[in-house]
Amino acid sequence: MAVDLLGQGAVLKPLLEAASNGRLHHCYLFEGPEGIGKHAAAVHLAMAAACTGEGVPCESCQTCRHMSRGTHPDLVEVGLDPDRKTPTISARQAREVVAQARLQRFSARRRTFVIDPVDRLGPEGANALLKTLEEPPNGTGFILVTSRVSALLPTVISRSQRVRFSIVEEEALRDWLMEKGIPEAERVAAMAQGRPGRALALSEGELAALDQVRSEMLAVLGSGPGELFEYAKALASGGSRVAWLPRVERLLLVLESLVRDAMTVGSGANLGSLNRDQQERVNLWASALWPGGGQRIQRAVGDAREQLDRNVSGRLVVETLLSHVATELGRARRGP
Repeated sequence: MAVDLLGQGAVLKPLLEAASNGRLHHCYLFEGPEGIGKHAAAVHLAMAAACTGEGVPCESCQTCRHMSRGTHPDLVEVGLDPDRKTPTISARQAREVVAQARLQRFSARRRTFVIDPVDRLGPEGANALLKTLEEPPNGTGFILVTSRVSALLPTVISRSQRVRFSIVEEEALRDWLMEKGIPEAERVAAMAQGRPGRALALSEGELAALDQVRSEMLAVLGSGPGELFEYAKALASGGSRVAWLPRVERLLLVLESLVRDAMTVGSGANLGSLNRDQQERVNLWASALWPGGGQRIQRAVGDAREQLDRNVSGRLVVETLLSHVATELGRARRGP
């Protein structure tokens, strides 16, 4: 099994057997946290269903080779619409999928449409797909991929067979990273929180980007309101929403990791720190925020994500969130 599918063998085994026997369901919903290999598993299953060689999949026949490279016409991967300013799968794309599904397959035993992330498909697009999801043409199947199943229409969920992917144990992830020669494998494994894809992204520059955001955020929280507002403006502006949204998401991840570590220290739990190089700062936050302040910040981060999903101004979201954090830290310093 491909290394990208670390820890997912138990989930994939019955699916691969069904592919080998030609008994796959017409529509699967792959759900679970981001970065645990759901998309790679979808492609792997599509290869298994289409493979013309020995094995499931053989990974060496012409069909497998083309599908692994993303160049086979019977593997159709649908992602975010590059023509839209907001991260979405448009109704236009959905209608194109319906039209393409009606066409004759090219050469594979089974054609597969992989829609990822399907939670970015709006109601209009979802409704356009419903009939095709329920009754696709013979030899055609769908794999819908999401990390936010709660955002899907019930009508989409009801037409799918749900497959839940789980995180990988930290020790197994650390060993996997060490075998790959990844620097700081222990820290990367801890930060990835059981998600191999996330671990690889961290090792390829994302960890350095998070560290930079963390340094900037901590400096801003120690400054005045003017610096905080300027930082929010710089972080959540410039170019399209697609351009600045990853920067804001890094801020949320950094804040979540610091609060998580502070709550761990405050509770006396022995879970290990995600910010081991900032342990003194984590201890200070634990003293300041345990227990109520940390819980309020965690809720504020969740609110910020919901607002971003509703296309609220990123600058306003960041300003509000960081002001809330500064207030919590300041309340602790002032006392009750």
